Amino acid sequence: MTAKLSRRLRVVAAFVFAVSWFAAPADAQWFTGRSGSSPSRPMVTIEILDVGQGDSILIRSPEGKTALVDAGPSRDAAAKLLKSKGITAIDLVVVSHHHSDHYGGMEPILRDFKPKYFVATGSSHTTKSYLKVLQVVKDEGITAVQPTAKPRKIELGSVTLTILPQPPENTKEENENSIGLRVQYGGFAMLLTGDSETDERRWWLAHCPELVGDCSILKLAHHGSRNGTDARWLELVQPDLAVASLAKGNSYGHPHSETIALLRKYKVPLLRTDQQGTITLVSNGETWNVVSSPLARRRAPRDDAAVAATRDDGPTRRPSRTPSRTR
Repeated sequence: MTAKLSRRLRVVAAFVFAVSWFAAPADAQWFTGRSGSSPSRPMVTIEILDVGQGDSILIRSPEGKTALVDAGPSRDAAAKLLKSKGITAIDLVVVSHHHSDHYGGMEPILRDFKPKYFVATGSSHTTKSYLKVLQVVKDEGITAVQPTAKPRKIELGSVTLTILPQPPENTKEENENSIGLRVQYGGFAMLLTGDSETDERRWWLAHCPELVGDCSILKLAHHGSRNGTDARWLELVQPDLAVASLAKGNSYGHPHSETIALLRKYKVPLLRTDQQGTITLVSNGETWNVVSSPLARRRAPRDDAAVAATRDDGPTRRPSRTPSRTR
């Protein structure tokens, strides 16, 4: 029987080494809100793939629907990782923006995994290699979807992907044309914003704060660059954990020391692919966990019972908001 959640719950961060979601501590009942059993609800799995200095994020719904956000810098790395995980088909792919460290491996993904939908902006910034990607989309008969000035929702089984409203095109800086994506499953949410920088974040803060606020996990924009995160952003997103995708010893100095210092100030733990390799997150919509890595297990507020969780070491966390159903 599921225990009833109170309106306010103090959450204690327990850092342990976990082999899987089901390797729960003896007091797992306290964390999961369940009585007499370990978590058994269907789970969403999100993997920040270790593809070097670039991004590639795999999302798998409880029903087995799959989405891939970006495909890393190299031609074959993302495809090989997917095949090693037994993935044979992808329902949806996203290119966050037109830089090759995000679409470099997209061609074999499109040809071999036959996605139904291809989500990308219509940014005028392009290259010969990106035009090849677009040609494959056309050749394979994949439906192309562009973000608009209004949020769009895609149902990936029971997981909702909300494409944030797209700001007017920035013709000078392609990073500022990044697609923003909120991944929602019950009370769990993760925010992905490509390589977005200050101007785009400010636009989102002004135009759709309800879509970027109260996320359990934040994928740091621009690989942890100093221009990918700021105090105002963290104060609204209020992440319990930040993750960053980057290569060990990269020439850019990612993640920048200013970003690390800011996360420490706000007491947000950071996991990095250059240190942890592929980072696997799982959630049953009430709690989330990091698999095979030092983890912080925290409660995610349920849709049907708003919970304001107060950290021992920080301010009160507002209840998670479910975005509006605007398409």
